[in-house]
Amino acid sequence: MTRIKVWTEPPQMSTGAPMPTIRVDESTLFLAYIVSEPELNEELEEYAVVKFEEVWQHTFGYPNDEALGGHPLYESGLHFYAFNEILESPYLAELGRRNAKRFPGTESDFSRLRHWLVAFHDETLEVIARSVKCVGRKCSASGSEAIAFHVI
Repeated sequence: MTRIKVWTEPPQMSTGAPMPTIRVDESTLFLAYIVSEPELNEELEEYAVVKFEEVWQHTFGYPNDEALGGHPLYESGLHFYAFNEILESPYLAELGRRNAKRFPGTESDFSRLRHWLVAFHDETLEVIARSVKCVGRKCSASGSEAIAFHVI
């Protein structure tokens, strides 16, 4: 049975305009967003930066918070403005079945992956990856600038 666990390590996102920004390469996805309670006390917006590692797949965009109720996992208990980890993800099971059609016996490869859904105000980020960590905060003019600081 699908369950939702909220990952609370990253700072709470702004519920109004968190301005999420992503940067993706072959296997890593960085996410920056404006936090709801700044700690660094500077004039620029304060961004949290999160790093997903060994990324297999991601989607970024629709649905927004008004349409989140139409997401197939909504009835499982998705939380608005939060990092939702999908436990016993039906989507991971489906990916395993799809892969096994071409590579029999590989369904278990997907059991080492994790599924997150990050529900922002105007968009949703879904990520299938091996791991995630919060890498820090940065006062910046943009999310891209905050990510660049943590990538270098």
